[in-house]
Amino acid sequence: MALIAVTAAKGAPGATVTSLALTLAWPRAALLAECDPSGGSVLSGYLGGQVPADRGIAGLAVADYHGRLVDDFAQQLLYLDDEEPHRLLLPGITDPAHSAGLTGLWDRLGEYLRQLDRSTPPVDVIVDCGRIPAPHAPLPLIRHADVVLLVMGRTLGAIDAAASRLSLLRRELEHSGGVVRLVLRGTGDYEPREIAKRLDTPVLTTLPEDTKTATMLSTGTGTPRSSATLLRALRSAATPLQTLIDQRRHVFAVPAPREAARA
Repeated sequence: MALIAVTAAKGAPGATVTSLALTLAWPRAALLAECDPSGGSVLSGYLGGQVPADRGIAGLAVADYHGRLVDDFAQQLLYLDDEEPHRLLLPGITDPAHSAGLTGLWDRLGEYLRQLDRSTPPVDVIVDCGRIPAPHAPLPLIRHADVVLLVMGRTLGAIDAAASRLSLLRRELEHSGGVVRLVLRGTGDYEPREIAKRLDTPVLTTLPEDTKTATMLSTGTGTPRSSATLLRALRSAATPLQTLIDQRRHVFAVPAPREAARA
């Protein structure tokens, strides 16, 4: 286990909230990596601007330029919760104008993140990739994912938008053994079974409406209880997700990272 990329099609709600909620609900140590080229929002949102924005992807890109991605990686992390030291954050960029400078980082970062379940202690990684396609999107990182979760609505427009994104994701994953699963949010005219059939892609879970928890995760106006409806739903989805990834990794062996090989 596990490198899980979370992305969304045009008009889809809540890729960032879904990524954050999945990290908080995850049953093992987890790292949320904000790799959305439009910028990260956890520092100013969930963490309420109480943590200095002096760590994260931007600093990691500088370290990578100097060949120190592995050595400096831990220095760019923050705790999501002081009371839960096994929930970590790699903050995203604060200015979307800086996204062009990340294009050389994505592939090496994806390769490294995929190996963190071999660290001590092992850490599973959830990556918020934002919407695709987008300028400077982290597609090279997505190629390393075990599973890509495409967050989408339940309307005809959402289905049409998801179809082209699924084609793009499948092309990116065709040589790595990664798979795509749908995460449905909101209400609409289409049932999960119908959406799965139309898009020829299984639905991992349908998330309930939980405005209170989503607001807390977006704005930092409180810390949701572990029993919150949204967190419970994602906690339930974690077990089949773990099983799927374990099965995929048995078939597609993960090579040693290039950085370790050079060391």
